[in-house]
Amino acid sequence: MARRSNLRIVKQIGRDINEKLAQAVRESAVEIANGLAEAGPAWTGTFSSAWDVVPAGGQGKPPRGGGRVYRYDRRNFPVSRFQRSLERGNNRFEIVNTAPHAAIALDQEESTFRRIGEPVKPLVKEGFRPKSGDGEQELHLRSDVVMGYTQEEANAGITAKHDWFPSYAKGGALNRDLKKGVDRAFVRKGGGLA
Repeated sequence: MARRSNLRIVKQIGRDINEKLAQAVRESAVEIANGLAEAGPAWTGTFSSAWDVVPAGGQGKPPRGGGRVYRYDRRNFPVSRFQRSLERGNNRFEIVNTAPHAAIALDQEESTFRRIGEPVKPLVKEGFRPKSGDGEQELHLRSDVVMGYTQEEANAGITAKHDWFPSYAKGGALNRDLKKGVDRAFVRKGGGLA
């Protein structure tokens, strides 16, 4: 009888731990997605609205819209998604961006660019992208903007620096956002465990 009771207690402790871990993943997902949306480029707002945190190998949700730099909250990351994954023994999660042009916005792929209206985020650099001899746009990385041209010649602008993603991931901001999320899940204002 005592053995069965102990087994129930152990299972309940496991469920309680997974519940807290799922909350920590959720809170961290909110912080990280907002950190990436703020650090990354935003011309139409579609890329900033396409961040998701999914169990390893999972599919992210499509972009949520545009017209602004997207602001994430808990509704974007249902805690049940993380809890189910943890209960199945999958404790790895991935940060993904589902925008069709994600590789371009991450400066991993070259493309051609044309200005479409005004960006939803201030420009960090404005300049010129050289064209080929026949006047056609050449392939460039998003951040390849040449300075030193007159305002009339400026045909390009960027809303995030070239190294924005590695800077976020390795420069301390990712760890800071992760810590904020974990702290929010595990610590109450009074300092005790939630």
